Amino acid sequence: MKKFLLLIAIAVYAMSSSAQKMFTWGLEGGMNFNSLSFSSEMFKSTNRAGFFVGPKLKARIPIVGLGADASLLYSMNSVAVVTSGVDKTKSLSYLEIPMNVRYSFGLFKVLSMYLATGPQFNYCMSSDKTIAEFYGSTNYISRSTWGWNVGGGFEIASHFQVGVTYTIPISNTGEFTAKDIDFKQKTVKVRLAYFF
Repeated sequence: MKKFLLLIAIAVYAMSSSAQKMFTWGLEGGMNFNSLSFSSEMFKSTNRAGFFVGPKLKARIPIVGLGADASLLYSMNSVAVVTSGVDKTKSLSYLEIPMNVRYSFGLFKVLSMYLATGPQFNYCMSSDKTIAEFYGSTNYISRSTWGWNVGGGFEIASHFQVGVTYTIPISNTGEFTAKDIDFKQKTVKVRLAYFF
């Protein structure tokens, strides 16, 4: 009976140890570079910088190189619109949830490269007043939007991660209703993460 209990204890320890290697928590932050694309040349947008920060979970399948990651990010996106020679700039806050499938491969003993892709959900947390100050009260802004991430980067010693991601907009960010012009937000992120 004692040997049986000892075997169970060893098995539980081994499973918990392998689970710790499969799932890793960390913190991520970095810079956003945002611009809007319009369905009309009447409006143009210039790139603006913002920031993002939040927790990140990384999962990996040993040996194969496949894995996944998900984050819960607070993001401050600064956007600019140019029309009739007038440049309007505003910062809007978002809750972003990117979920990516990853493939990693080692380059050296402590350095590996990864490629990642997957969907991202965005929710605009800015107040109606802030949105109206930028887009105008008669125009429509989507609180919830979807995008698709494509990116890659490097991992150092399994703790540090540096990468770049481009978010391709799937749904419209909003619409200038009077002119029937819709627009989408494109984002490039430079990311830095630390895993515990």
